[in-house]
Amino acid sequence: MADPGAATADRPVAGATEPSHRDPDPPIADVAGRPIRLSDVERRADELRRGPRGKHIPPDGGSSPEIRRWIVRELVTDVVLAHEARAAGLLPPEGTGPDGRLPPAMIGMLVDRVTADVTVDETTARSFYQRNQDRYRRSEARRIRHVIRADEAAARDAADRFASGGEPGDDHAFELHRGELVGPVEDAVFAAVAGDVVGPIETDRGWHVAHVVAIDPAAVVPFEAARRGIEADLLAVERVQAFERWLEERRAVLATVDPEFEHPGHPIHGATTHRH
Repeated sequence: MADPGAATADRPVAGATEPSHRDPDPPIADVAGRPIRLSDVERRADELRRGPRGKHIPPDGGSSPEIRRWIVRELVTDVVLAHEARAAGLLPPEGTGPDGRLPPAMIGMLVDRVTADVTVDETTARSFYQRNQDRYRRSEARRIRHVIRADEAAARDAADRFASGGEPGDDHAFELHRGELVGPVEDAVFAAVAGDVVGPIETDRGWHVAHVVAIDPAAVVPFEAARRGIEADLLAVERVQAFERWLEERRAVLATVDPEFEHPGHPIHGATTHRH
């Protein structure tokens, strides 16, 4: 009769360890069929530690749960961007850089494509203008030509040249606002009228002479003059927000991430108000 304690082909010896088939580098996310592994996280952590964001990476690399989730988020985003660039015909099959990232110019092309329909209408621009009137108020200014001389005689010669309609040759033309040239020179310039020559006036920098070419009174820039700049600024903001919304949608569609590595803002971590 066989010994009941003996090992058989279908019965392991007590205490024996079964062969392990666990993946030493398991995938922790999948983006459109492309796996992201633990080794990818560690590699990115090493890269970040060597760069300008290295102060945010602890010495042990990406072992902190928050750091790992942040890095996984970046890796997922890189793959999503590359996938979408290929789908749009902007990128050949192996067109990313050695780190798997799209070149900045390619990202710009993708942003342009995704946000091509984003616009800013006149109502939105006018509303911004009305809410931000302080931005479009212009204080009184003097357009002047200005020189500094080492001695009074040279300064008087420069003043005579200005007065006769000439120029000293090394003068500087600029628009002067209150507070930009504090002291007796500024006071004299703002007390003058267009065409006046101010000085010589001595300061610790030398002898100043200024020719008041024109006076620009205080005013409010009209909407039509400001409109193009407002629309350009608002459009830039709208495009960024539209692209971020699109990218978030594409991540949700294309990526599956192990719950342990989900982004801190994911509801699974109870931090739905997380913001960058």
